Amino acid sequence: MSTLTMGKQNRLKIGSKSGNKLHKKKKQNRSLTGTGQILMRFIMTLLGLSLIATLGVGLLYGYRFITSTAYFNLKEIQVTGTSRLTYGDVLSQGNVNLGLNCLEMNVGEVENKLSRNPWIKNVTVRRQFPSTLRINVTEKIPMFWIRQGAGLYFADARGKVIAPMHPGETASLPILSVAESIDDGAEVLSGILKKIQNRQTPFTQDQTAWIKLTSAHEIEIYLDGHAGGQGLTVRLSMDRWELQLERLKIAWGDMMRRGEFKNAAIIAASGDKIWVKKRPSRG
Repeated sequence: MSTLTMGKQNRLKIGSKSGNKLHKKKKQNRSLTGTGQILMRFIMTLLGLSLIATLGVGLLYGYRFITSTAYFNLKEIQVTGTSRLTYGDVLSQGNVNLGLNCLEMNVGEVENKLSRNPWIKNVTVRRQFPSTLRINVTEKIPMFWIRQGAGLYFADARGKVIAPMHPGETASLPILSVAESIDDGAEVLSGILKKIQNRQTPFTQDQTAWIKLTSAHEIEIYLDGHAGGQGLTVRLSMDRWELQLERLKIAWGDMMRRGEFKNAAIIAASGDKIWVKKRPSRG
């Protein structure tokens, strides 16, 4: 009985040692596998960094090549939409010229520089590869002269100052005067000018010497070509100027038919009526 027992114990011990060895081998294999994964990650990282560096160097040399080759140099600069500004004015203001690299040039910066010109309302700059630049300008249109201090300034249809008038500049424009108490005259001014330009008034812009927006909230328009240079003042309320203008046109035509218009010095709207002040008769 004892012999059998010893045999069982020996078999149990032998089996236990074999299991331990297998467990150790598995741990070693796992350790080797983990080390291999870390090594592979390290190698892949190095390869990735090397590839990025190679691409970076390639892109750098590529950029230097295309920004230095004559193929992309500007050979033509087209400027459209200008009447007051010259071709040279636009190129100088935008700091562009023939020979600049089309790719290296900052189009947005060119637009910003041109937008600072007081005569430019808006501008677009576009590249046309490989060697053309297109600049389209919309200029501000002067409609009035405005006196400020001792100077004379150009102003747009809303009475907003554009730029000072320099010696040698000429234009046939009415002088605009706006009372300090008027803060809603822009819409009225642009409306009156639109009517004049569309021939919806009995007078033209060439006949208009000056336009005033008075503190009494009235529009005064002086026509210096009326009655052989004797002049005529047209007066309308700013609040009802469109309706009053239509009534004034009817009275204007009626006076022309009766031959009385040449004796008028002032024709004005007052409420719903049109009244006329005659010119003093010469003795």
